[in-house]
Amino acid sequence: AVLMGGAPTSPAELLYRVPVATLVWMACTALSILVLVRLLAIGLRPGSHPVHSRQAWQAWATGRLMSMARVWLFPLYASMATPVWLRALGMRVGRDVELSTVLALPSMTSVGDGAFLADDTMVAPYELDAGRLRVGHVRIGKRAFLGNSGMTAPGRKVPKDGLVAVLSAAPKKAKAGSSYLGMPPVELRRTTEEADRSRTYDPPAR
Repeated sequence: AVLMGGAPTSPAELLYRVPVATLVWMACTALSILVLVRLLAIGLRPGSHPVHSRQAWQAWATGRLMSMARVWLFPLYASMATPVWLRALGMRVGRDVELSTVLALPSMTSVGDGAFLADDTMVAPYELDAGRLRVGHVRIGKRAFLGNSGMTAPGRKVPKDGLVAVLSAAPKKAKAGSSYLGMPPVELRRTTEEADRSRTYDPPAR
């Protein structure tokens, strides 16, 4: 009420002002995060950088902002708004992609058509080792699946029609249609079969 300029005169006015103030705050927060993440992506390149370098700071700051966004802007996640939000942040996201509470470096991430990224997935997170910070591009292939708390490290990919299971990591190399479980990842035997797309990726309006 103070933020809106004075105490409300009735409970009804308070009930009106609180949602409006919340929406205004969320819009300002989203705009601030969007602008900062976009600015931090300028000049950020794949590779190994000293931890006290400009590029390492950019990657670290972007990670912190993306983590805060999942908390402060939670309604934007695990919804139809998620692909739009992540595209605005600089992530390349294809058509008919389902994204949940993804934590990623947007400028380093590409997601193919029909892919599914489940809860708490980590995509292109930076790696620290011996005073160096490494970042790299990550590709999630078409119709690929990255399970809950799954991770795709810098420079790795989930192949087309591939699967990385719950609490698992993407391998260094993987062929289309392959599946992996665990950390380090172990390939699973799985036969990929063609199915009626109207019952999977292209459901009719009815």
